Amino acid sequence: MLKFFTLPPREINHPFILINARNPKFSYLKTHRSSVKEVIIDSGIEIFRDPNIKDYPKNWVWRLIRIYRKVEKIVPRAKIWLTCPDYCDDYHPKALWLSEKITNIERTVENVKEYALRFNQIKWLIPIQGHYKSPESVKICLDYYDDLEVTSKFDYFAIGNLCVERRSDIIYKTVRVVRKRLGKEKKIHVFGLKLSCVKDVQNLIDSFDTMAWTRPATSKLPNWSCKTKDERIRFFIEWKKSFIKKIIPSLKEWC
Repeated sequence: MLKFFTLPPREINHPFILINARNPKFSYLKTHRSSVKEVIIDSGIEIFRDPNIKDYPKNWVWRLIRIYRKVEKIVPRAKIWLTCPDYCDDYHPKALWLSEKITNIERTVENVKEYALRFNQIKWLIPIQGHYKSPESVKICLDYYDDLEVTSKFDYFAIGNLCVERRSDIIYKTVRVVRKRLGKEKKIHVFGLKLSCVKDVQNLIDSFDTMAWTRPATSKLPNWSCKTKDERIRFFIEWKKSFIKKIIPSLKEWC
């Protein structure tokens, strides 16, 4: 089954929830605690949309762990995955490189080494990073993980360099490289997957996430998004109907 992670309106039940580390919506989990099956806590990587920000706030990982522990208490029966803080290259290419030898990939791997390998009592979602519009570059990250035995020690990996990618060929090639390297036994998530590409990679991944439902698919107004409770409910229902009609019929199972 292909798992679709998101944060729907609180009035709508959904089993796979994406929590934003900067502003976690614990209220949704409290409302649906009996039906939530899995939760992904993102790393808060969207802070790097601001080109002036070069690193996470001090002690950020401790904030993530506190959120993880709180979610554990709210939904004790759910599987909870904490994304290790990573560094992207797609918002502003090379903006997070410290040098030609210490790029966003090396910085991501260092965090995995420092936190995921150290705090092994947490279910970590291991980010796979690459360089901007370079599918083959994810091999660099995977080579590091092989050397550190990260590949063998963890089961769930997330491709993190496609969040704003719109070229279908780059998305497909990147996902294919990761699946080939990890094999069938590992689970693969894709952050911010372009929805029209879901059908192209459905047999290569286990899950994806999106918050695209907050904007109507037919809108020609770039700043039009749901503002009220009623709009959030209506937008989510209509988006899901449209998504199922256009893309999901090709899938055997999804949720």
